Amino acid sequence: MVHTCQPTCLNRVRPPNPDIHRGKNPLLTPLLYDFRRMTSQRKVNRKMSFHVIYKAPCGLCLRNMAEIQNYLFQTSCDFIFLEMFCLDPYVLVDRPFQPQRAFYYIQDITSGREDIPLSCVNEIDSTPPPKVAYNKERIPEDGVYINTSPEFLVGCDCTDGCRDKSKCSCHQLTLQATACTPGAQINPNAGYLHKRLDECLPTGVYECNKRCKCCVQMCTNRLVQHGLQVRLQLFKTQNKGWGIRCLDDVAKGSFVCIYAGKILTSDFADKEGLEMGDEYFANLDHIESVENVKEGYESEAHSEGNGVDMSASLLPAPGSQVKYSKDGMSVSAGGADNQTPPFMPEETGKSKVASWLTSQGMKKRKRDSGDGKSQAKMEAAKKQDVITISDSDDVQTISSGSDDNNKERDKLTHGSQDSKDGMSASAGGADNQTPPFMPEETGKSKVASWLTSQGMKKDSGDGKSQAKMEAAKKQDVMTLLDSDDVQTISSGSDDNNKERDKLTHGVTKRQVAVKSTRGIALKSGHSLVVKTGMPAAGGGPGGHGGKTGPQGRPGGGGDNAHRNTRLFFDGEESCYIIDAKLEGNLGRYLNHSCSPNLFVQNVFVDTHDLRFPWVALFASERIRAGTELTWDYNYEVGSVEGKELLCCCGSTECRGRLL
Repeated sequence: MVHTCQPTCLNRVRPPNPDIHRGKNPLLTPLLYDFRRMTSQRKVNRKMSFHVIYKAPCGLCLRNMAEIQNYLFQTSCDFIFLEMFCLDPYVLVDRPFQPQRAFYYIQDITSGREDIPLSCVNEIDSTPPPKVAYNKERIPEDGVYINTSPEFLVGCDCTDGCRDKSKCSCHQLTLQATACTPGAQINPNAGYLHKRLDECLPTGVYECNKRCKCCVQMCTNRLVQHGLQVRLQLFKTQNKGWGIRCLDDVAKGSFVCIYAGKILTSDFADKEGLEMGDEYFANLDHIESVENVKEGYESEAHSEGNGVDMSASLLPAPGSQVKYSKDGMSVSAGGADNQTPPFMPEETGKSKVASWLTSQGMKKRKRDSGDGKSQAKMEAAKKQDVITISDSDDVQTISSGSDDNNKERDKLTHGSQDSKDGMSASAGGADNQTPPFMPEETGKSKVASWLTSQGMKKDSGDGKSQAKMEAAKKQDVMTLLDSDDVQTISSGSDDNNKERDKLTHGVTKRQVAVKSTRGIALKSGHSLVVKTGMPAAGGGPGGHGGKTGPQGRPGGGGDNAHRNTRLFFDGEESCYIIDAKLEGNLGRYLNHSCSPNLFVQNVFVDTHDLRFPWVALFASERIRAGTELTWDYNYEVGSVEGKELLCCCGSTECRGRLL
């Protein structure tokens, strides 16, 4: 006879009070209700492997998380939840851990504000922890408004605990957001898997909310909103002040806690950081984090979505005249007969056009250098080489030379009129010529370095341009502006020390230090990339609250230029800051490590406003009882002028400095 589980299977162990075992190790809770956790071993290819099996009170063996989940729903279990089960044989549910002799002890520093007591112990001396107003909620300060209205949320109509992810609207938000990652492919495995999150999801997790019709306790897409579940302890470390450690083993992917505190505007945070200190500042930079992830594929994207072919967009508009001169290609409204250039092979980035045009101009000048009739043109070209490509998305200007040609430069750069064909207009030019095949380039940074090297070779090889060369040595600046970033490579005299200091190591100088709540750290390859909200903005990389530069004005870069998502929120240009110095939760005590065992995950719970996610921390690995919990602050070395902070994490991968 086949046994079919139903609610009566748990009638014998169903408690009158579901919170009877609250405060104990959550992984131990099923065993307190007559579940059995058995470990079996099997030898495969001379290697011993271990497996965990749960046996229900009715005798049914549960061999995987899917079977455990189905059992809980079949029995309508509302006192044991899926996150309380762990099939990792190396995670012990009853590992004993006791602190050493305590000089100072508090049973619960939260005064009952958390569902799980948070004890405090000092095993070094009798110093108490700093006085902090404990609050597990976010606290908006002046100038900060978080719209938590149900009308600003998307809710689901699930009645099965959101087990069918294809029908859950909230889970679909999580999946659709992953299309912003490189490749623009939706990750079907994104989001929680059996109440675990094994790796960071940079585009965020959308949990079910108050507008959803699913059961709050049984829903598989609600985790962070349930609050603290694991047993933690505040303790005094040897050389890092106070820290947090776990009292029980923590399985990989388990939710640990959130980082809560006052939410400040960037301007107010700068002021308060100088007066009160910035050691507990954390950036709400989810938007900048996703924009940084998108950078990898946006520059390679085609215009297929709106039915426009990149190669076709480079063709001249009807009635315009195409002229091919030594400086590249230009379009004028009148003149000789129109001439259409041959088909251009498809390119994968607008910056490649600039590289090709410049290379063609260089080759033509070398060929014309032996022609006596073109000497005058060569001299003019040496003084000022400007190529401008204007279209609906970005403007790229590559220039080198002295200040003697300001008037001519203004004519070439600002005197042209943008046209839909993606080329700048010119009043005149040389005879029409057909451009040869465009060689393929591989990146914007290579365009910058190649153009600079070619410009140096051209000027150094000509004896007549030595005077120009001396002027160029004082200031050689190349700026590539597009929809994603601003790259500035400069070398020159002492007159530009201030500008050079701003771009040293690709970091924008700030007055305060701010932790980043991005799920992934900035890579070393981004050292020359200054991320901005729009073309020509001057914000810091990754959105670390950097102020907008003099060129970062709304509307820059053309009407159709790419704009940072944050600008759509009433033109905001900087992140909000979480300050947990005087009021916050246990997240403020988590120390930094260059090899952390926690990772940051932005989760949307009470609002879908991209500016205000919950900053949640998950276990990135299996954590043994008594281990200190740490996360990577993602500070940028050199970001705070005049401030240096050494790292004391003790990791074998320690980077040495935090600031």
